[in-house]
Amino acid sequence: MDFRGRSGRKHIRKYAKTDLRSGRQVPVMIKRIRELGLLTIALGAFATSAQAQGVIASGAGPINRSMAGASTAAAFDFGSSYWNPATISFLERDETLLGTELIIPSMHYSSTLRAGSINGVFPPTNRYGTTRSDSGVPTNLSVGSSFKLDPESPMTMGILITGLVGGNVNFAGSTTTPTLAPRQPPNYFGVGPVYANTALLAIKPMASYMVSDKLSVAFAPVITTGTAQFSPAFFAPGPKDGYGIATFPTATNSRPFWGGGFELGTMYEVDENWNLGFSFKSPVWQERWEYNSYNPDYSARTIGIQSDMPAIYSLGAAYKGIERLMVDVDVRYFDYANAALWGDSIVSGGLGWQSIFAVALGGQYELSDRLTLRAGYLFNQNPIQEINTIFNIQAPGFIQHSLSIGASLRLNDNIVFTAGWVHGFRNAIEGPLLQIPNSSARMDAQVDSILAGLTIQYGGKRNRTKASPEVAASEEIVTYE
Repeated sequence: MDFRGRSGRKHIRKYAKTDLRSGRQVPVMIKRIRELGLLTIALGAFATSAQAQGVIASGAGPINRSMAGASTAAAFDFGSSYWNPATISFLERDETLLGTELIIPSMHYSSTLRAGSINGVFPPTNRYGTTRSDSGVPTNLSVGSSFKLDPESPMTMGILITGLVGGNVNFAGSTTTPTLAPRQPPNYFGVGPVYANTALLAIKPMASYMVSDKLSVAFAPVITTGTAQFSPAFFAPGPKDGYGIATFPTATNSRPFWGGGFELGTMYEVDENWNLGFSFKSPVWQERWEYNSYNPDYSARTIGIQSDMPAIYSLGAAYKGIERLMVDVDVRYFDYANAALWGDSIVSGGLGWQSIFAVALGGQYELSDRLTLRAGYLFNQNPIQEINTIFNIQAPGFIQHSLSIGASLRLNDNIVFTAGWVHGFRNAIEGPLLQIPNSSARMDAQVDSILAGLTIQYGGKRNRTKASPEVAASEEIVTYE
């Protein structure tokens, strides 16, 4: 059956039925196709590389990342401050972190619409296709430093600059993949290629205070800046076409966006064998993302969306009772359900994410004075319900298992080189296209990361607390003998 041109419209009208809610004669097939088009209003408005823990990076720097980010109760290096700023009080020396990362994602989107799924008429033949995201190789960085203004001071300062969220999806259009099909009624009712690119950088100055030689508390304001681009902008449907299906503008013309939050942390050395740590990351409240866009006739239009990062609670325990070995386990809670965009309902234009728990296990073993080996494992729940698969085509944050390894080589007394690798195991989710029978949307993703960086240490070993006058006096006597 040919659905093109005027004859096609006659065939469509032939299958018109009565809309029971209004009593009007409505072409039901067109109505269902319109719903299929309108569902893309909520198809997701945030691009990420496929990664664990939803969209939040699991760590900062090659040492921290090669142990799956497990560090809330252990001062492995300055990168541990990503999860708990109180750890910098327990570093042996002042140090600077220079870390880089290459991210290699692999994502596919598939959709199925069997012949006659809509009112027994559309599509005229089975529609099935798979498209791979041409995401390239995104990069990440982590740089920062911790220091004491006075070697005897109980206060340690630091600043960390690292990627918080980043990546892209880039699905090409396809006549065989229903969602990615062209907009050519009455044969195709898709949205064409889907693209999104996001990069958010976190700037975190911090201060950690040693209350005693076993307890530190810390505070860190967080400033974020970055860009986000979407095409189409599903969150801002425009005028409807001749078939009553919404059109979508692009969201690419914008400036950098800013946001802010804070972190609190504490770390306690229970005894020679055990440490405990806790941290709270507040939501990162961001300004509204606004774009200079346009209507189908290219007249000016301003569109926007509100998106915040979720609050995160971390609790950790570290064991160091075996010589040369330290192991940390962290339990985290990501409150996506109460974060703007992520937790908003599908009906209101959100992504409908659930809050999740994550568990990170990581450790290091000093094989020699120069060589240290590391490994880690991360598990997290999936924040995306399968029924919402189609609404998250631009936010594939459903990887649940990650394995990481790494090694550090001490080049001299002050410089350590670290390399590592992280593998996020392939996972998939699948759900229906609305309530259309014999239809489905499926995404699968995995990600690999190559890590490298330097740790530069300087100065002598730190004193955790300020020396007493008696000790200071005795040290002076020894010095002048």
